[in-house]
Amino acid sequence: MATATNPTGYGPRRGLLFNGDESKYELWEVKFLAQMRLQKLHDVFVPGDKEPDASRNGDAFAELVQCLDDRSLALVIREAKDDGQRALEILRQHYQGKSKPRVISLYTELTTLKKTDSESIVDYVIRAETAATALRNADEAVSDALLIAMVLKGLPSNFKTFSAIVVQRDKQMTFAEFKVALRSYEESEKSRNGNSETGENIMAMKNGERFDGVCFKCGKKGHKKSECWSKSGKNGNGKWCSRCRNKTHDTKECRSNMGRNDSAKKAEDQGRTKTENSEHTFTFKVSDSSACGKSYSNNLLVDTGATSHIVNDKSKFISFDEDFDPNAHIIELADGSKAKVVTGKGVAKVKLYDVNGSSHDLILNNALYVPSYQQDIFSVNAAIEEGASISLDKHSKSFKSSDGAVFNIEQVGRLYYLNGISSSKNNAGTILEWHRILGHCNFSDIRKLENVVDGMKITSHKEVECKTCTQGKMTQSRNRTPDKRANAPFDLVHSDLAGPISPGGKDGFNYALSFVDDYSGVIMIYFLKHKSDTVEATKQFLADIAPLGKVKCIRSDNGGEFIGQKFKSLLRENTIKHETCAPYSPHQNVTAERAWLSLFNMARCLLLEAKLPKMLWTYAVMASAYIRNRCFNDRLGKTPYEALTGIKPNLNNMHVFGAVCYAYVQGSKKLEPRSKEGIFVGYDKNSPAYLVYYPESMKVERVRCVKFFDSTEFDNENRQIDEEVVSLPRNTSYGEQQTGADENIEPAIPPVEGEVSRVRYPTRTHNKPAYLSEYVVESITDSSANVAIDYCYRMNDIPACYSQAVNSPDSARWKKAMDEEFDSLVSNETFTLTMVPPNREIVGGKWVYTIKSGPNDEETYKARYVAKGYSQVPGVDYHETFAPTARMSSIRVLLQHAVQNDMIVHQMDVKAAYLNAPIDCDIFVEQPKGYEKVGGNGKKLVCKLNKSLYGLKQSGRNWNATLHNYLVKEGFMQSQADPCVYHKFVNGDA
Repeated sequence: MATATNPTGYGPRRGLLFNGDESKYELWEVKFLAQMRLQKLHDVFVPGDKEPDASRNGDAFAELVQCLDDRSLALVIREAKDDGQRALEILRQHYQGKSKPRVISLYTELTTLKKTDSESIVDYVIRAETAATALRNADEAVSDALLIAMVLKGLPSNFKTFSAIVVQRDKQMTFAEFKVALRSYEESEKSRNGNSETGENIMAMKNGERFDGVCFKCGKKGHKKSECWSKSGKNGNGKWCSRCRNKTHDTKECRSNMGRNDSAKKAEDQGRTKTENSEHTFTFKVSDSSACGKSYSNNLLVDTGATSHIVNDKSKFISFDEDFDPNAHIIELADGSKAKVVTGKGVAKVKLYDVNGSSHDLILNNALYVPSYQQDIFSVNAAIEEGASISLDKHSKSFKSSDGAVFNIEQVGRLYYLNGISSSKNNAGTILEWHRILGHCNFSDIRKLENVVDGMKITSHKEVECKTCTQGKMTQSRNRTPDKRANAPFDLVHSDLAGPISPGGKDGFNYALSFVDDYSGVIMIYFLKHKSDTVEATKQFLADIAPLGKVKCIRSDNGGEFIGQKFKSLLRENTIKHETCAPYSPHQNVTAERAWLSLFNMARCLLLEAKLPKMLWTYAVMASAYIRNRCFNDRLGKTPYEALTGIKPNLNNMHVFGAVCYAYVQGSKKLEPRSKEGIFVGYDKNSPAYLVYYPESMKVERVRCVKFFDSTEFDNENRQIDEEVVSLPRNTSYGEQQTGADENIEPAIPPVEGEVSRVRYPTRTHNKPAYLSEYVVESITDSSANVAIDYCYRMNDIPACYSQAVNSPDSARWKKAMDEEFDSLVSNETFTLTMVPPNREIVGGKWVYTIKSGPNDEETYKARYVAKGYSQVPGVDYHETFAPTARMSSIRVLLQHAVQNDMIVHQMDVKAAYLNAPIDCDIFVEQPKGYEKVGGNGKKLVCKLNKSLYGLKQSGRNWNATLHNYLVKEGFMQSQADPCVYHKFVNGDA
């Protein structure tokens, strides 16, 4: 989030953003006025006798403020609001003042010009011209002769010849001619001395020391290119002494060897021979980054002594040199140590932030791949050879690439870094940090988890005693014999109800129902307000896992919620076996009991460490289930999530529960904060969003754009925590009295015999839409389903059921929406009220609510009554369900045809389309809740459908048939290539 000390730009013109740097104001104003000329607003900023038009002056002010940072905007907003001409005058007075101290400062800057070693001639001349332009804007005349003299004065000694030529000229040069001559002289000097001069300056050693670098001419070590004997024709004997740097004798003949013992000379000769036989050697003069204390893994260490770029991440390489021989390349550190640690060479690509905050791809040619090195190295020498430039003076530290992009260089101690953007998919942290992220999971499982998931990297394996675990998990140890496990998913599911839990959850939940798959260990949690909601939650569970498999057996204790007639009927309808524990034997349901122990232990630790109120226990339990499903399982050798879905979980999106975060505020105004501080409390499974808790409003919202602060530095000291911690009531799990079984148990419904027609199902593969390409969405691709494993039976702000709608603060608006939907059902004669027929199953129904936003951000409350299609019986309540959908290729062809023939495209929508389609079989649905009627004898009535209803499996097919019949009746013909395309010929034209 931007602060007052970190300027931000407004609007779309970030390329023209003025950051308040006084030395760059003149250049910025020239670019800004050029942009205004394109906008036809240039004349507004030119002072004149006539006042500018108020409307155009206001437009000019609007353009100006989009190009100013916060500090510069504050200068003009009080005195020149909506006055563009006056605002620019204020900026000129502030940044281009004509006061005497400013003029003296500018003259001092001009007269003390001096070219630095790392500065190019072009940058040096631009610096001089900038100072001269500032003086001219202050009404101080700077002649070309004076400017040329100041530039010559600051040139280094190797330009003395050029200075003498310029001074002795009879005809006075203009500054434009002077710049051309200076640039030409520089180019000629480069070609005369060789392109390695810049590199020689970088590789130069201290006075009195032997040069220890590489010759760019012959590839041997101990001399420079300018000293290489192979370059001169005068000495063709091939002699060169690397000790005294002389061409008259070899190193072995050097007199400096006198006094040294034979073994030392022999060892040195062998080492030198081995080094000189290598094809290439790479030297950099910087200490090992491990001695620097902290590694900036996402940044590039700027090294003026390195001869090549070094990258330690293989994923950053675009291509590798197949002819590269790692054994022929040596890396030498500043302490003289050498190592063959290079494993490859190629072209790497790294992302950097430029001075405007935009990301750029920087290509590093001939970069070395050194996986054992802790820090990426940016070689100044290699960059300059590619045409880049670098400035490392007291006031400016920047790097300019060959394509003109400018990047800031950050100084950390005595080292310099280029700010990089992390391209790694791994979320790195110590084992203790991952211990906290994964809800205080045990260290052994965390180590194993690193190899079976993506997006996780452990930087340190040192274990530290966790006081939170000691406080939240301490228990008595018990021995038990492992049970025989199921052979396939959902062959056996363990279930248990926890509660009532005190205090109640933030949303009124008092119970939690768990389902644990015996095969994979996946845990699914459903929150209930009453025990009686167990049957509905179980129905939802069966619907959620239907694409993944069918439940064969459910094991539970003898709680009343599990042995009631409704629960038994539900299992009987779905042909599910029910196993119960023996009386007073909770250990027989130990899998579900152990799951609750793990979840509440983890949830307790999450709440303790985050210091959050106990009413958020539902979010802590939901986050715990999400985490446990992605933790390593010793029995499986993988995570439960992967065991069930076959997909490796990605932990890159996981963060510490209770961490401070900043959520992006949608629709914020210009000067309002763009984010809001909150507390991270979990993951939303119905969308790619996080759950953020705002203590001041006590609300939990779903937010996609969130910036996290996961470190231990986040401030939770001021959070209040209750002394009593949420715990699972023991009396809800143990000692439940055995109740008598129902003696009037009806036999299971026998399977339907006879020939069953083959039902067609859609076979199209549904890909992720383009607008979701930037999101990371974990989904289950098997059986063309996208089912969230960790399901929470609720949604924020939008009611999940009728009772929530009528009891919410917006109950009046929800009631109006339901009235409109019910009137639509009645007007379309969608159903007829009738008595419940014998031996017929009634399809359930429910209200579904949503809030839609209009073009002006107005909110519209919508309610729709839908059938619970999952309770339909095949062959009784429906037959075929397939309905075609239009292909994108067909839509593109139609749009292209319309453009080529100058046709107008109309798009229409049929309101409540499914309600217009007749039904193809007798279906009986529950009456909409809140609008029930009873028969004359007081008996219950149901809705016999006359037309399709949303939620039915065949509704789409019925509507498609209705639309097809209507179009054919109107003379349209169906396309053979796409059944959703119809055409009609009118007067010979289609």
